[in-house]
Amino acid sequence: MRLFAVACGIVLAHCAAAQESVVLAGTVTSVIDGDTIKVQVPEGPIIVRLAHIDAPESYQAGGGAAARALHGRLLAQEVSLQVVERQGEDRVVAVVRLGEENVNAWMVKQGHAWAIRAASLDPSYCAWEDGARSLRRGLWSAPEWVAPWDWRTARKDAQFFPTDHSNASTASCMRELRAAPAPDD
Repeated sequence: MRLFAVACGIVLAHCAAAQESVVLAGTVTSVIDGDTIKVQVPEGPIIVRLAHIDAPESYQAGGGAAARALHGRLLAQEVSLQVVERQGEDRVVAVVRLGEENVNAWMVKQGHAWAIRAASLDPSYCAWEDGARSLRRGLWSAPEWVAPWDWRTARKDAQFFPTDHSNASTASCMRELRAAPAPDD
């Protein structure tokens, strides 16, 4: 029985690793917002949430600029999608590549998105965010910054006060990555 459980664990781990390595190819048909696109793949249209990043919401300061930047970069372009997570039949979380370029990283480097603390396990996004903030690119040129996850919470809860990110750094971002609950928590 124990051998069967170990074998099942190995198979499940292999399947999870295989799922993470799935690469899809398709054409971007629309940009929904600064971190979500619609892509036509051979199996049909899918919604793609850009992994590791969180762009300002459409009605939040910087949200329109983020969507316009992504639109200008990707609309009608052939992309590859390194699937990080499947969320049903027609929705995935993925790293989007335009040729060799990581578009998710590009959004952060240009100051159009934050490194998402709760779901990313890649500390490079923290460094890229810090670089954009230091250069005051995109949303970082504004006098005040509210992380999209705080902005969404504050809209639902009038008692909530957003985190002060005015002294944020690569190190503080990485501490938040380590402190964030695992996606299954």
